[in-house]
Amino acid sequence: MQYKILASDYDNTLVPFGESQPRPAMVKAVKKLQAAGGKFVLSTGRAWSAINRKGQLGGIRFDYAITCNGACVVDKNGTIAAEHPMTNEEMYALVDFCEDYNYPLQFDFKDASYAYCEYDILHKYYEQMNSVGLDCVDGEDQDRHLIDMPHAAFCIFPEGALERFHEKYGHLGLHFVQAGGQLPDGSHFYDIVRGGIDKGAGLADLCEKMGLSLAEAVAAGDSANDVGMLKVAGLGCCMSNGTDEAKAAADRVIGDVREDGLAALIEELWFDGPKAEPSDRSFGSAWETMER
Repeated sequence: MQYKILASDYDNTLVPFGESQPRPAMVKAVKKLQAAGGKFVLSTGRAWSAINRKGQLGGIRFDYAITCNGACVVDKNGTIAAEHPMTNEEMYALVDFCEDYNYPLQFDFKDASYAYCEYDILHKYYEQMNSVGLDCVDGEDQDRHLIDMPHAAFCIFPEGALERFHEKYGHLGLHFVQAGGQLPDGSHFYDIVRGGIDKGAGLADLCEKMGLSLAEAVAAGDSANDVGMLKVAGLGCCMSNGTDEAKAAADRVIGDVREDGLAALIEELWFDGPKAEPSDRSFGSAWETMER
C-alpha cells in the first residue's frame, strides 16, 4: 500500500534538541515528499502558538499539525479540524492542586500558553531551555479560560505529587504524559490532556477528516508521548535515539535524528531508496529529553 501521510514528532525526530530548525537534508526530504503528493503532518505536544513561527521549520510547511499531544488538530492555516478541550472541572482541579503546593502550571490555548501558577519559575525554565517557540505568558489573573477552554496543560511536579493528585482527582481520568527526564531536584515534567487523548487519537481524528485509513499513515517519534501514534499508524517508526518505551511501541527502528534518520525513511518509503537502517547512537540529558 502506498502511504499517504507522514506524521512526525518535533523534538529529537524532526529537529535535534537544542537546534533551532530541521537540518537541510530533512527539509529537502519533506519538500520532495510533498511534491510527490504526500502530506506532511507535524505531531507535537506543543500548542499551535508554539509552532506558528516564521522560519521555525527551516522552510518546511506542514499540511496539518497534531498539537497538544492530540487534543487539537489544525490545518496549515491554524484552522481547527478536530479538538478535545479541557472541561472547567478538569481545569479547576489542576489549579487548586498546584496553588496548594506552589507547583508551576500552564494551560495551552490556541493563542498562547498561559502560566496560571508560578509564572516566574516557568518563564525562567524556558529561558534556560532556549528552545525556539517554547515560552509562556503571565496568566496568573486566571481569566483566559473565560474566552475559550485550553486544549492541554503542562506542569512541573516533584516526586510523589502525581500520586497525590490522583488520590484526590483520579476520578477525572486526566492523562499525564511524562515529558522526558527530570530536573536535578528530582522534579518531573508532565503534559496533561483529557483521558483517552494522545497523538494516536489526534492521528485518528486527522485520518477521518482526510478520508484516509490509519493504515495509510506513517508515524515517526522518539518518546513516551509518541507511543499512541506509533501504535495506531500503519507503520510506526522510532528513532534510534528514542526511548525503550517508544521503540517497543514501534514497528521498526530507524536512524538517529542527528544522522537524518527520518529523511532516509522518506527516501525509502516514497522513492524506493535504500532501507533506513538504525544506528547505535544515543544522546540526551534531563533538559534535552523534555519532549513537547
